[in-house]
Amino acid sequence: MHMLRTSLLSALLAILLSGSASADILATDTCDLCIMFGGTLKEDTYPEYDHIPEEMLPKNLTCAELADIFSSAFPDGSDKMCYDAVIEFHYECCEFETSTNQCEQAVHSSLLGDDSDYSVDVVPLPLNGKQFNVGVGMEYFALTSIDIVAGTAEIFMSIQMTWNDERLRWDPNEFGGCFNTLFRASLDLELTNIWVPPFDLLNRDASLDSRFGSVTALCFFQGLERFPFDKLRCQFLFFSTASNIPIKYNIPRNLTFLGTGEDASEDEIRRYQEFSIVPEKSGIEGNEDSSLLTCTFVFKRSSRFYVLKIIIPTILFTFLTFGSFLLDQRVGERLGFGVSILLVIVAQAILTSDTLPVTRERLWINVLTQGSQYFSILVVVE
Repeated sequence: MHMLRTSLLSALLAILLSGSASADILATDTCDLCIMFGGTLKEDTYPEYDHIPEEMLPKNLTCAELADIFSSAFPDGSDKMCYDAVIEFHYECCEFETSTNQCEQAVHSSLLGDDSDYSVDVVPLPLNGKQFNVGVGMEYFALTSIDIVAGTAEIFMSIQMTWNDERLRWDPNEFGGCFNTLFRASLDLELTNIWVPPFDLLNRDASLDSRFGSVTALCFFQGLERFPFDKLRCQFLFFSTASNIPIKYNIPRNLTFLGTGEDASEDEIRRYQEFSIVPEKSGIEGNEDSSLLTCTFVFKRSSRFYVLKIIIPTILFTFLTFGSFLLDQRVGERLGFGVSILLVIVAQAILTSDTLPVTRERLWINVLTQGSQYFSILVVVE
């Protein structure tokens, strides 16, 4: 069966079809490198396969030597491992009478042409099937922006969906040997060439499709009270937009965080950002009927800027107000000293106000700065 892979994050999507085109293609006595696709073996050609470990396959083998290895290793031509091995060297070791472009064009015309009965509105349910299974995979790349005032978070992520569409099957022998091709896929029925699972973001912002690869969601941020030592929590709710269609989304067990492992940190992807992802507290889960997927992202704020610019100066100026008690009450400089410190604290609060979020909830840093001002006023009054 051909496996379809798609991403909802782009307006124009390519669907890669891989797997056995039809059952009778692999029904050969032995695993042959080219015959199953109607090609001729280029025996003296040296294909490139540096990405395959040497312990799995010796280096510098010709196509003829590879064909002998496959024939011996997989006596049954219908073995899935035979097919996976063959398609790895298909184009380099096999010669066909028809070019790849001509072959793919013929496939498109046959499957989706004017004479085809394919409909993008019809769910490709198998015969006597009661539900349609769709695999979902998600990968997080980087945080693009967080807007506390607007209550939105924009991240760069990838969403892949896999499913079997029986209507997109063909025999490579009949079209010139090509076993995969690309189709245009989109949730917009006027743009797509094939049926695409109705899967979308429930709490999306209007700018969802404004940038390639980015997803913007409306968030009810949690954890802002401890600003600037806060960890904001935002949920991205993905759901099926057609509840009457019997589709079951197979939920991934884990959310993949690219660039956050031991070999590479997120700083290598997006440097000098205020927020960074907390992978151990982020994840994905689904409801009972798998119609809703909840992606929870937790972001940690870089607090050093606020500590150096606001917290430490506020504490130091507050301690300086104690200097007023060291001066004689009959000396006029005592009042001037207290007023000067108070003005400095107020001026600092004005200059740094743009960096603080405005909320009706009480923030830790507001308690600190306001407490410092009130203490300075009490010293002046005293």
